Amino acid sequence: MKRWLKLGIVVLAAVSLVGMVFSPTAFGQPKGKPIVIGYVGNVASPGTKPCMDIQKYAVEEINKAGGILGRPVEYVVLDGKGDTSLSVEASRRLLMENKATFISIEGRSEICLAAQENSAALYKEYPHILVFNGPMASELTARIVDDYGKYKFCFRDWDPEPAHYAWLENIMGGLFKKVIKAKKVAFLWEDLAWTIMWRRGIDYLKLPTWEEVAKQKYGLEVVYSKPVKARGTMYLPILQEIANQKADVVWYVSSWFSDTEVLAKMWADSPAQKIPIYLYGGVAQTHDFWRMTGGKALGMITGFYEGDIPYTEKTLPFIALGKKLGIPLQIHVHIAYADIYHFKAAIEKAGGTDDMEKLIKAMEEVESVYSLGKMKYQTQRIKPFFHSRVMCDPNNPYHMYPGYYLLAIAQFQKDGKIAWVVDENGKALPKNYIPPDKLRK
Repeated sequence: MKRWLKLGIVVLAAVSLVGMVFSPTAFGQPKGKPIVIGYVGNVASPGTKPCMDIQKYAVEEINKAGGILGRPVEYVVLDGKGDTSLSVEASRRLLMENKATFISIEGRSEICLAAQENSAALYKEYPHILVFNGPMASELTARIVDDYGKYKFCFRDWDPEPAHYAWLENIMGGLFKKVIKAKKVAFLWEDLAWTIMWRRGIDYLKLPTWEEVAKQKYGLEVVYSKPVKARGTMYLPILQEIANQKADVVWYVSSWFSDTEVLAKMWADSPAQKIPIYLYGGVAQTHDFWRMTGGKALGMITGFYEGDIPYTEKTLPFIALGKKLGIPLQIHVHIAYADIYHFKAAIEKAGGTDDMEKLIKAMEEVESVYSLGKMKYQTQRIKPFFHSRVMCDPNNPYHMYPGYYLLAIAQFQKDGKIAWVVDENGKALPKNYIPPDKLRK
């Protein structure tokens, strides 16, 4: 009770502070040539639209507070419709027509790789910073180590595939072994480029497959493993097979592209309905998932980013802001908002946008606190971590740096309320977990 009272006071204070800080009369109106920030993404996607909406709001905040170095910021969104060629054309327009200084690209690896080549071809005539919002694709940053002169302007606000080995202790060791007490695990993999390394292993870093980690490190028997289409999968036959194999837990390595809301509806009425499902990423990370599934998400488990845990002093105010604006705060939405303020800090450190070399160096050097930890880019020239957001030790991907990223795991329970089953420090909370069949009763 005391925790919730304290939470309410913090949130009310934060909302009041937002009203004070962003009052238009408190600062002079920004003047001069605008700094253009662009975003290319699928405006119809429940994964990317919240990123655009929160970045637009961040730009409005900055302009109300006087802009950046007294200059206004212009925010431009172009719809790539989730298509690679359309996204490349949109990023080209942002550079040639809108004269964008910063461009963010939605986190689909195939789109980001194509946009990166397009930007490299245009960089000399249209110097800019390119940020990949949420993809893994190790090639995106491995290229920067191989040819810094060509790709030095590229940054990834997310982590490459090897960095996510740092999450396995929380998931396999904490959630599967200590909370669910699982012995048998079934894997479903979103069948896109970003899951390939975990399915095949990463030879050049001597990292095994995740199935091998499950067996060798955590003593879990892998009884089922299948890549599935991000959209349009008929899950019922798959769930029947998983039930036949008597799995204790299903791990769906999903993203914001995965139709996890469809999975939830089928799972609740399938032979596998008693088997808990852990969703790796996507729209399940918010309260809105409960509405999307009509309550069929009861008992599902997910990383969650709209809860009451104050990861940093900015967490609860940001969650209150998302609620006020009606923007669901999946993990990449937290990061998209932080990106705008990272751009601002880099411009201020570089003294403007005219000297791109200074701006790139400032992007590398600036560190700030945001709602989920610390925002900083890796400067050690180690593939594929260089110019990716700092999370783990690049020389030991199993080791997560304290404070840079925090992962808490929650279960959807009665009326869509969430219960923490692994806390932000990786501590298992088995007393909070309720098996799906007991929740339904």
